[in-house]
Amino acid sequence: MSASVASATTVSSSTNTASALRRALVALYVGVAAAVALAAITAFVTTTPDEGAFHHIGDYFLTATGIPYVVALVMLLSAMRELQDRREGRIGMVGMAFAAIGSIALLAIFVSGLIAATSSSWGPTYVLASLATIIGVVLFAIGSRRGQLLPKWLLVVWPIAWAVGSMLPISGPGPLLLAAVYIAMAVVLRKRR
Repeated sequence: MSASVASATTVSSSTNTASALRRALVALYVGVAAAVALAAITAFVTTTPDEGAFHHIGDYFLTATGIPYVVALVMLLSAMRELQDRREGRIGMVGMAFAAIGSIALLAIFVSGLIAATSSSWGPTYVLASLATIIGVVLFAIGSRRGQLLPKWLLVVWPIAWAVGSMLPISGPGPLLLAAVYIAMAVVLRKRR
């Protein structure tokens, strides 16, 4: 009787791991697509430079691109937490909370911006929420060293790439750096199946 229970637990655990791996890979691929789209929009599409009403179609694209960015981040962190068997500890859990709170605030800003056709940042909320996601990714990466799911170099590069390639308006190839890091993470995770 106990052998069949152990066998069922192993199958269930294996199924959960496969599901978490799929979710992590989907989140990474969505993140890559959003990062490449953001890089293309900022490089080639005319957008309104300051807060205010949208004047160009690119304003809608730029704002809408933020939605998959933050959804992919939350999906990725939750899937990685499961893949690591929750070994990231309290620091990783605090990081996930910071990232989730920041992502929810950013998601609200993006959705309301699309509905109102304005690029309002709700005062300091946009910057604070962006910083919360950066702090969250840093803390989660620090905690993830225990999980040994990703190599240490990738756990160092990932928060840097998120900081320069995500929500804060840092011009240049930042989103493409984040896309490259997400691709590296996907390659590593696929090899660990």
